[in-house]
Amino acid sequence: MRCIRNQKGVALVTALMFTALSLVLCLSLLYMITVGIQSSGALKSYRTALDATYGGTEIMVKDIINASFGYNDYLIVHTGTTFPDFLKTTMGSLASNATVSTCMHERLTLPRTQWSSACADVTLNPKDTPDVSFELNAASGSPYIVYTKIVDTMERKFLVLDGATQKTVVMAGNSDTSTLSLEGGSTTEGGQVTVPHYPYVYRVEIQGERKQNPLEKANVSVMYAY
Repeated sequence: MRCIRNQKGVALVTALMFTALSLVLCLSLLYMITVGIQSSGALKSYRTALDATYGGTEIMVKDIINASFGYNDYLIVHTGTTFPDFLKTTMGSLASNATVSTCMHERLTLPRTQWSSACADVTLNPKDTPDVSFELNAASGSPYIVYTKIVDTMERKFLVLDGATQKTVVMAGNSDTSTLSLEGGSTTEGGQVTVPHYPYVYRVEIQGERKQNPLEKANVSVMYAY
């Protein structure tokens, strides 16, 4: 006699189905944990690189750019000194692993429309021919390299009278770069003639990256007025 409704093995199949479902759930949980750990590690690395980039930004705009404007006064005593050599003397311990571009002084003092052909071809990538690069020590691991580059300097145009002729003067700014006060302008205070202040305005691109792992990096863009 043949059994039509034989249910032998149903329990085994059911057990295998539940086992497979449990395995899928476990693998999904392990995957989410792994992705979470990787994301946390990547975020931590990015934040550390971003902090290094912020630190490099402070050094660039508050120290290096400020010191760079002393180059002309420095040349009065140290004739023939190149701008990179001058700047390295002002950077202290940072100068040991620093590079300085000869174009930086030109980009600081002239509007972009007046940059020479050698300095005018500027990409937004600060690692591509940077103006200044230097190392910053990290709390742990290898140091960070900070790349900085001025990619734009604002142009200012003024109409002036040269006798009976009206001329257009183009410049980047008129900030006083020495200890002397500006004279020869449009307003008078206490008998001294002074000109309005037109600061130099720059766009600076900055990138900080881990020396031993360039994938750990962060970029910032800065508008800075001197």
